[in-house]
Amino acid sequence: MIQKLRLIQRAHRYRNRHDPAELGAIRAALSPGCTVLDIGAHKGAYTYWMSKWARPGGRLIAIEPQPDLADKLRSLYASSRDITVLHGAVGSTPGTITLHIPGEGPSHGASIRELEAEDGIVIRDVDVPCFTLGSIASEHALDRIDLIKCDTEGAEREIFRSGSEVLRRFTPTVLVECEKRHAEDDADPVGELWAIFRELGYRGQCFAGGRLIPIGEFDYAKHQADPDDKPNYGNNFFFTHPEHKRPGGCGNGCACAR
Repeated sequence: MIQKLRLIQRAHRYRNRHDPAELGAIRAALSPGCTVLDIGAHKGAYTYWMSKWARPGGRLIAIEPQPDLADKLRSLYASSRDITVLHGAVGSTPGTITLHIPGEGPSHGASIRELEAEDGIVIRDVDVPCFTLGSIASEHALDRIDLIKCDTEGAEREIFRSGSEVLRRFTPTVLVECEKRHAEDDADPVGELWAIFRELGYRGQCFAGGRLIPIGEFDYAKHQADPDDKPNYGNNFFFTHPEHKRPGGCGNGCACAR
């Protein structure tokens, strides 16, 4: 009961304080009967809302690589038939992969990419199952995917590049975190991510200052200068496909689908 109350409190903090614009966009993109993937579910704040907004008749698969967090989510949702919690990471090849976790406990910075220890923080390496978008869709017999939320600390390009056929088949709406600080110094992670979606006919936007701006207006120097400047930091990107049809409606932009 205490764990459930903590989840609800956390979920409300995210909706009202941390990510109100992002969760508002997700709310508008979901309707009863939708299928949702929560990649990097962490402590379940997004899981809580997305599962509610896909009901009745919807389905949510939450994927969390940190063992203790995955166990807690499984316990919280043990009685929910429409929610499946998978322990593991999402990458480019099914099998096993090493997860790097900064610090002693659960971390927002856990990633399958290599991490450098900073300020004496120990990096723990844990081998975890690895899925791909394709293996998840196949193993769970998904006949639709309406929305993907992805927070993987730098693995997002690998996930969607290898999962392009899933994007092409289901045209889901995608909310994904992407930051230059999680890439090589000379890399353009946002540009690379946008290229994957643009080729498939998606429209791209970025959340900046609590609103959506066209991805063409995104600027690292302006929107990712200071991670501590939360109100102005732009690291969440929103991709929508004009041909996606939700249950009982038509495309993303049409009021009858909401």
